[in-house]
Amino acid sequence: MTVELVAAPICFRKVGDRFIVTTDAGDFAFVDDAELAALVRGDLPPGTRRDELARKGLLPVPEGLAHSVRKLHEKRSFLDAGPNLHIVVVTLRCDHRCVYCHASRAGMNARDVDMSEETARRVVETAMSTTSPAVTIELQGGEPLAHFDRVRQVVDMAISLARDRGKTLDLSLVTGMTLMDDEKAEFLLDRRVQICTSLDGPQDLHDSLRPRKDGSSHALVVEWIEKLNRAYRDRGLDPDLYHVDALVTVARPSLGRARDIIDEYVRLGLKTIHLRPLNPLGLARRNEDEYGYGPREFLEFYREGLRYLVRKNLDGLEILEKMTSVFLKKVLEDRDPGFLDIRSPCGGGIGQLAYDFDGSVYTCDEGRMLARMGDPAFRVGRVDETPYQAMMTSPATRIVCLASCLEGSAACLACAYRPYCGTCPVLSYSQQGDPFGVIPATDRCQIHKGVLDEIFRMLIEGGDDVRAVLERWTLTRPRPELIHGPAPSC
Repeated sequence: MTVELVAAPICFRKVGDRFIVTTDAGDFAFVDDAELAALVRGDLPPGTRRDELARKGLLPVPEGLAHSVRKLHEKRSFLDAGPNLHIVVVTLRCDHRCVYCHASRAGMNARDVDMSEETARRVVETAMSTTSPAVTIELQGGEPLAHFDRVRQVVDMAISLARDRGKTLDLSLVTGMTLMDDEKAEFLLDRRVQICTSLDGPQDLHDSLRPRKDGSSHALVVEWIEKLNRAYRDRGLDPDLYHVDALVTVARPSLGRARDIIDEYVRLGLKTIHLRPLNPLGLARRNEDEYGYGPREFLEFYREGLRYLVRKNLDGLEILEKMTSVFLKKVLEDRDPGFLDIRSPCGGGIGQLAYDFDGSVYTCDEGRMLARMGDPAFRVGRVDETPYQAMMTSPATRIVCLASCLEGSAACLACAYRPYCGTCPVLSYSQQGDPFGVIPATDRCQIHKGVLDEIFRMLIEGGDDVRAVLERWTLTRPRPELIHGPAPSC
């Protein structure tokens, strides 16, 4: 029996007065009502528009479908690599008491929450066992500067092993900056460790969300951002490639203050801002009534911030929003940008591993955070007893892969944004008791749809100048010795 293909496999969504039509490979076009009806029937009349849509795989012609197959293969090439991001928690101790902390930090006087020398050695050995030719090691906490001897050990051992095994290495450290000093800074600068910090806006907002016992967190963060960026310039390094990255965690007091937050980043000369919604784990969940909000409230904040950023760029400043940049790369480029949190299947297990201070290994940092809340469902092993191959084939790794393939969700299968999106099985499990979950019911799904609606609305209605700004946000230059840039969580 033969089956006649009468239309290409497409999905559509209305944005403004147009429809965005997409293919599985991520090609898209804006069409009106009549063109959409003809596409669904598979009988678009001949002409220039037909040629364009056929070329993109939106019509059932051999060359368009072949193009879609090649592009989809290229976008899923990450499946051949193995985990490239290795998140290493050297201690749970931290001098901050952030109201939204999802890492289950411990006080500075806590005992038995520091990674041992032997565990660190095994962690680096495991990370360097990956089949990925490129390795990112991201040092986290707690506050990693509180256990800097272990930071030194991990960094120097990783550099040595990467050279011995022919792997490209990217080193990153996520820090609140308040424990930084000249000696630590010199070590990190000498070894080209990318430094990522948190800056939640002006002093009043930042210090209210990230309080610490010994004075203003904001004052020290600003001091070290300026000092480190000046040190990069003094060493003759390209500031577009070497600079401190900072990110925002949006809590309820942040709402309505998008411009204030962006102005603080502009004042400090920062080139990137990441407007992150709350991660509903740890203290962020316990404090949800006071500091939480819904997807609609976050999207109002995001739209205000995005439009303000675009206006700043049109006025000659260069500063991009990270989440928007990630989605733009997915929409406008043929390759996946490697942002593991927004991918199908997601990066859990097959793209990243997270190592807790005690040597326990998880599919991702969210899985580690959930274990700190008492549920180790996403643990894949321990560095002192589980071979790398066993971690890759563990039940947790398999479940995360299956649960994060959007093609397995009936609701996602019909969504025009599926080629650009991703889900988090850990959050689905945490919130709904099932890693597969009901994806459209999650805050993350609603936020992603709202962000993509705004991006496509700007592409449709913004004009050539706005599109030029958005296209510029897809341009990233890797540092010369690296294959990819800063670790995804930065």
